[in-house]
Order: sequence, then C-alpha cells, then structure tokens
Amino acid sequence: MSDAHAFSLSDELRVTDRAQSQRLEQMFKEHHAPVWRTLRRLGLGPEAAADATQQAFLIAAERLDDVRAGSERAFLFGTAIRLARGMQRRARRVDLDAEMDEREGREGLPEELVDRRQRATLAERVLAEMEQELLEVFVLFELEGMTTPEIAELVGVPLGTAASRLRRARESFRATASRMERALRGKGAR
Repeated sequence: MSDAHAFSLSDELRVTDRAQSQRLEQMFKEHHAPVWRTLRRLGLGPEAAADATQQAFLIAAERLDDVRAGSERAFLFGTAIRLARGMQRRARRVDLDAEMDEREGREGLPEELVDRRQRATLAERVLAEMEQELLEVFVLFELEGMTTPEIAELVGVPLGTAASRLRRARESFRATASRMERALRGKGAR
C-alpha cells in the first residue's frame, strides 16, 4: 500500500485528532510491511495475510488511545499474531504459496538463483511443519529481529518460556531441515 493509502486510511476511519491521525499514519508506514511479512511466515497465504494486516491496523485505529506510546510495534504484532491464530484455527491447515515473500535483489548467476529459491522453498516447508508456538517465536526473533523480552510480551508468556521456545524452535528447525535435505538427496540419488 502506498503512503497515499495511509492518508485515506485515517480519513476512512474518521480519526479526527490530527496527532492521532499522524500517529496512525506513522504506525502504518513503519509496521505494515513487517506485520504482513510476519503473517506470511506464520503460514498465512498472501490474501489472508493482507486481510489480517488490515484488521490489525483497524483494531489499532479503534484502540489508538489504549496503545502506549513506544509500544505500537508490540501492539500491532501481538494483534496480528492473535488474528493469525484465529484464522489458522478456523482453517485447520497451512496453505503456503509457492510465491511466498518475493524478495528484491535477484541478481546473480542462474545457478545461484536456483539454489537460493531451493533454500527458500526448503525453509518454507520447514516453517510449515513447526509447532505454532515455536514458529511464532522463531519468526519474530530470527526473521523480524525482535528481542526475547519483546517476544515474551507479544505472545504473553514469561521471558524464560520465550527463551525456551526459541531454543526448541531452533533445534526443531535444524532437525527438520536436515531430515528434509537428506530426503531430497535420497530422491536425487535415484
């Protein structure tokens, strides 16, 4: 979405206070892409991630007075994670799209591009198999760069639990990736 859309978002939501409108626009500019990207990595398809992202911002707009200054990121990510959980409970399946999270910077040799795409596909498959509670902390820490205390607050668990989940998530990621790589090599040897 463009910056122009952020302005229409404020108008559409009838945020009348100028400071509130600017705050909402700033939240949108800073956090829209990371929230959407996180929802994709948590297993939502592109359209579902877009819907959940929009819903998270609508909730933020409705509750803007309740969002502490400096906690906008935590509020948005926490809201988005809860929305994703609800959507996944309803769907009871993970539907990863082959075109997940296209990234810039595709320059390189064709072999490098193929290798990069294969690694990305493997990572998507590994993430799709990870337990939801482990997936959340893994994505937020490893891919979104959040701290363990931020994650603990976002997912509503004690700091030690968040750290333990992160350790288990890393172990799970490594073990699942190794298993999948061995299986792929075994298929290639035939």
